[in-house]
Amino acid sequence: MSSNLNNDSEDDWSDTQSIDSCEAYINFESIRDPSTQLEEAVSFSWPGIYQHRDDGSTEEEIQQQEEEDRVLRKITISTLLEEDDLAPLFGGCQWAGTRLWGAAVRAIQYLAGHLEMDESNSCGSGAKFELSSSGGNKTTLLELGCGLGVPGIIYHMLGANVVLTDQEDILTQLEKNVEENFPSTVISNETSSSDSSAAQHYIRAMPLSWSRAGVHSLLEQLQLSTAGFDIVLNCDCVFEPLYGKSWHLLNESIDELLRINPKCVVVSSMERRGPADGIDLFIEEMKGMEYVGSVEKVYYEEKRKIEIYVTRGLE
Repeated sequence: MSSNLNNDSEDDWSDTQSIDSCEAYINFESIRDPSTQLEEAVSFSWPGIYQHRDDGSTEEEIQQQEEEDRVLRKITISTLLEEDDLAPLFGGCQWAGTRLWGAAVRAIQYLAGHLEMDESNSCGSGAKFELSSSGGNKTTLLELGCGLGVPGIIYHMLGANVVLTDQEDILTQLEKNVEENFPSTVISNETSSSDSSAAQHYIRAMPLSWSRAGVHSLLEQLQLSTAGFDIVLNCDCVFEPLYGKSWHLLNESIDELLRINPKCVVVSSMERRGPADGIDLFIEEMKGMEYVGSVEKVYYEEKRKIEIYVTRGLE
């Protein structure tokens, strides 16, 4: 069962009264057991995405409704690990996979064009997110080390085809959350690859061990071996005190995805947590990877120490 280990009053994601800008933006709420006060789930919504009405209204009629009459669609996801997935005490990687971090919220704001960027926080070109044309097909997004998968879930709600990936030992929770919230578009791992490739709009959760071989195996299962993905997202996947030097394997996976699709855009959103967090080493190594064309820091938030980098291939 997950528990809240964060007691910083300025960054308390369990406090339903918090006015933190990240959680306020997505109407974040921690849902707790009344008797134990332990967190069981979290809920969130996204501006402009509303519940479907069951009264026969057309999409045009729904759009014409007064703003105050429409109800935002609420997504609720469990933060409880299954019994077989429970980590030993202080199993940090598994615990981190049940948290929603500020860097994840800023990442989806950036991808959706909702992140305010001005002279105080934009870096490099200062440009908003842009993606090459996907040829009329739905945009595809792969989220690496997704944890709860909130950014990928929101991007799916915005219309993209999304594959959420993480360690196999937290996948049961991830699959269950996706199936319960998206029964009409979820693709289970029992679905045949042909059925999966024929889906017009889908979301699915899959295990991925970071490596070139792992990337190949994933793409083969998805029948995307030659196309790859349009967007690859990773949020708060680099923190050496918790994850060690796994960022080497993260870079290897990113490089392979850029080899397969040089037009792919990689978005890395991370929160700085001290000089030993490993982020500088991760970015420096990324710049030297064989199939990386450019790495640009596009956003920096002083209060939360969040940085967003955009990496592109050799076109």
